[in-house]
Amino acid sequence: MNRKFLFFASMFLMAVNLQMQGQPTTTFTLTLEDVVEMAKRQSPQAIQARHAFRAAYFSNMSYKATFLPKLTLTSEPTEWDKSIRTILSVDSEGNVNTREARANTFTSTAGLALSQNIGLTGGSISLGSEFKRSQNFLEGNSDLATQFTTTPVRLSFRQPLNGYNEFRWRKQIEPLRYEEAKQSYIVQMEAVAWRAVQMFFNLAIAEQNGKIAETNMANQRELYTIARGRHQLGNIAEDQLLQVQLRYLQSESRLNTSEVQIHSSLSQLRSFLGFNENVEIKLLIETAVPNFQVNYEEALTMALTRNPDIIAFNRQILEAEREVSLSKSQTGILLDLNASFGTNRAGYTFGDAYSRPFDDREGINLRITVPILDWSEARNRYRNAQSQLEVQQARIQQQEMDFRQDVFLEVMQFNMQENQVRLAALQDTIAQQSFDVAYQRYMIGKGNITELNIADTEKDQAKVGWMEQLQRYWTFYYTIRRLTLFDFENNKPLEENFDQIIGD
Repeated sequence: MNRKFLFFASMFLMAVNLQMQGQPTTTFTLTLEDVVEMAKRQSPQAIQARHAFRAAYFSNMSYKATFLPKLTLTSEPTEWDKSIRTILSVDSEGNVNTREARANTFTSTAGLALSQNIGLTGGSISLGSEFKRSQNFLEGNSDLATQFTTTPVRLSFRQPLNGYNEFRWRKQIEPLRYEEAKQSYIVQMEAVAWRAVQMFFNLAIAEQNGKIAETNMANQRELYTIARGRHQLGNIAEDQLLQVQLRYLQSESRLNTSEVQIHSSLSQLRSFLGFNENVEIKLLIETAVPNFQVNYEEALTMALTRNPDIIAFNRQILEAEREVSLSKSQTGILLDLNASFGTNRAGYTFGDAYSRPFDDREGINLRITVPILDWSEARNRYRNAQSQLEVQQARIQQQEMDFRQDVFLEVMQFNMQENQVRLAALQDTIAQQSFDVAYQRYMIGKGNITELNIADTEKDQAKVGWMEQLQRYWTFYYTIRRLTLFDFENNKPLEENFDQIIGD
């Protein structure tokens, strides 16, 4: 069985591979902005973020529904009870006789109720109608006793009297939770953008290393050829020849390594964007970066008002305060009030049960729960809630201080990074010129191999360093966007069409 499974699995994979090989290759030439927008639209992380937001949206709609009227139909179609009952009867002389008889009772009930929660008080009110049919079978008696009991109208009210209003707390917490979900979605989109920057420049740096390796391979091959000729003429010593040969072999090894890195980075970017192997990606790198500065005070204001972490801090404090209020309401005497008013009727036919006049049906219930011996459970629960609130306040205070520091550091680094990119570009130009001079001097026999190798290394480092500084610039930029949810380049807040997200 295992062999058959492996055989068919191998055939299937081979067929898929052949099919993919036969498919035409599609090439995309993408800028960094293209990659970011594409990642936000179709990457697996973006799709997960959209589904997470939809879940938060429907949770918020469920919360709002708790304050809307609800119409509920309840029914127990049949209930059977078999028990021994005492039967009372009066004879012709007025004597009361009793006997024990086994009874089978079948009962059916139904009810329709319109209910409404009261956010102001934390109670609830309902208007309903009830119907009950009971049929008794008595052992030794072939008569069927059927009774109908109805409550055509019943108004009920329930109110806890301990000062805790769950609805009031939810009205404060749930809107914050939903606002946090909306801002978290924007943050997740910016996290996707941040990840796209890393993927883009990882491939760009790998391709840059590949170009460097190809150029160095050609240069080292030419240098090795020249060095062998000079060694044969006795112009250089054997150790210098071996040094050139070593650099030539190392350049070949670096070329192989760079090809592997390019394929790896390309595969990661393709997977991140949701492409298959038949898609080729060409990067179009813009070397110029926007020249603007971010004001720290403005960035901090945006972060403190828009970042979901700050919203979460406020929500967590409210939740801790709610637990304190709940535990406090559960200490001491517990009171619950239930009251109802309506009409009631009974009869041995369905029509009798709904015939007028109806009898009044009123009821009021005040439930009192007095803890006599609970080993201070309620008090300890209340003290624990107070301690948790203090811990939460201290923790959030520290997190907010760390958050402010993160904003400050990111803004400071970003504001310096434009100059770093400019310096890196200048270093790349100078290092290339220095290498060209050292290379020409060596070719005419006026330079030594050590100077050339140093110039070659500095040239390679400068080219990669310039690309890395570009990566750092955009990394800082998208980090600030993620912290503040504000686009400082275009001077506008980051927004999303949430209605469209729900409708997709």
